[in-house]
Amino acid sequence: MPAHIRNQLAQQIVDTLKTICSHDINFIDIQGRITASTDSQRVGEYHAGGREAAASGEIVIIDSDDPQRGVRHGINMPIRFHGSTVAVIGITGKPDEIQKYANLAQRLTLLLLREHELDSRNYDTRTQTGYLVRALTEHEAVDPAFLSEVLERNGLADRADQWRTIVIQLLEKHAHPLSAIEAAAQDLTRRLGNCLSAYRFPNEYIIIVREQDSTRWEQALQKLTAEWPEDIRAGIGSSRRLSRQDLSFQAARLAIQSLEADANFASYESIRLEILLGNVSEAAADAYLKKCLKGLDQADRELLNLYFASEMSLKQTAERGFLHVNTLQYRLNRIRERCGLDPRRFREASLLYTALRVEAMRKQL
Repeated sequence: MPAHIRNQLAQQIVDTLKTICSHDINFIDIQGRITASTDSQRVGEYHAGGREAAASGEIVIIDSDDPQRGVRHGINMPIRFHGSTVAVIGITGKPDEIQKYANLAQRLTLLLLREHELDSRNYDTRTQTGYLVRALTEHEAVDPAFLSEVLERNGLADRADQWRTIVIQLLEKHAHPLSAIEAAAQDLTRRLGNCLSAYRFPNEYIIIVREQDSTRWEQALQKLTAEWPEDIRAGIGSSRRLSRQDLSFQAARLAIQSLEADANFASYESIRLEILLGNVSEAAADAYLKKCLKGLDQADRELLNLYFASEMSLKQTAERGFLHVNTLQYRLNRIRERCGLDPRRFREASLLYTALRVEAMRKQL
């Protein structure tokens, strides 16, 4: 286990996790030894399940006690930090009862590790870079000398005229362990380099890159999001001066908001209507949705989304929805009766399409 995760920090982590659930928590090193626990009698014991989780990098669930192997029923979650597994968090209890605590325990452990790192390395490059990224994306004043120093430390001494901000968001309902997803995002920044990056709690990686490097970053992000379709979504913002990366950051988030249900990557340059929709006030959006979608249920919405995705073609919609054309006509008539807008008429269809896009973008917030 890396030296900076000392027993005192490990005990702080398990004690903190204990406050969110009533079950015992173990902090297990990568060799399988329990270094801290809310059950003091277990400290120093070997934990086979924890060793297996550390070696495989996957969550290990133990359904029943096994005294011979030195394990008890529970969930063991590997924690990846800066690209490698550094420990395993074990929660003792019936798996179906404690599953709900698993993601929160991982997230809180990572937060405590980062907090400790900031305390112990207050002036290192990573900390300074994180501060600079936050300052730039929140449009705070930055000392020119400090800016030049951090850029040079990150290999960006040849300052560019234009930059872009990238946002990678970790999805709340993810298919893989949180630490593994975060490790993949961190690995991307290490491989491509020439960037400023920081983690923004609770679920965002923010990366600032030079315009000249943005094409290869976009290609890498397309590959990353394709490999982790159920875990992350990403957006690239507009090209701006370094001092106005707050605008690029907002554009990257808007690109993410614009994503269709089956997509998880977008560039600001690829969106059009969403630029306007993203700047509509909440009150105006509420009023518009009530006027256009009033009376429609989820089945109606799904049919309309399929209809518009099929370019309003009755034949294609029927084929893709496994519907008879007469059934489709009936359901479109019912939508017209319910909301007062006919999806087969261009102007009225455009109102419905816009309303569905507004509704979808708001769900992304």
